[in-house]
Amino acid sequence: MPVIYTVKDLPRLREEAYAMLKKKRVDHVKGCEKEAMKLAMRFGADPDKAAVAAILHDITKSLDLTNQLILCDRYGIICDDIEKNSVSLLHSKTGACRARELFDIEQPVFDAIWWHTTGKPDMSLLEKVIYMADYIEPTRDFDGIGKLRDAARKDLDFAMALGLKMSIDEIISRNLPLHHNTADAFEFYKEYLN
Repeated sequence: MPVIYTVKDLPRLREEAYAMLKKKRVDHVKGCEKEAMKLAMRFGADPDKAAVAAILHDITKSLDLTNQLILCDRYGIICDDIEKNSVSLLHSKTGACRARELFDIEQPVFDAIWWHTTGKPDMSLLEKVIYMADYIEPTRDFDGIGKLRDAARKDLDFAMALGLKMSIDEIISRNLPLHHNTADAFEFYKEYLN
């Protein structure tokens, strides 16, 4: 049975998770946790689950591609061709599996970590909270961040559509391959842009 983490468990969870991160990533994770808690409270998601997912969402981010692929093999993660060449895409899946193994997380927390990079159509509230918290936390700085932060505090579905469009535009501008999950997520949420 998964452990249900509460506020009293978070200091220990932070300590263990931060030990798995590069120093510069810790500030991002701290910011993501704070933003996830705000969004959870604003939109009615479970703030404890949001905190746990935010704290653990990047626990495998520091691993190189070879080690990401080793974890994929270990956990039976099936990767497509785009993922096989991208630490950025793999870390959400390997991170979710590692978090389940090490911290016995609940399925909604697992799913929020799993989808925090690409998104997907019809995300749960917790999944949207973590996706958006990761995107808009205070250390992030890019063109349009202010507009995205404002949107996320008012309408999470509109913010998802806007954030996914911004991601796709960035991916295309860098001549990188667009993952089908991100494209599918945008197709689902784009109606909220109107």
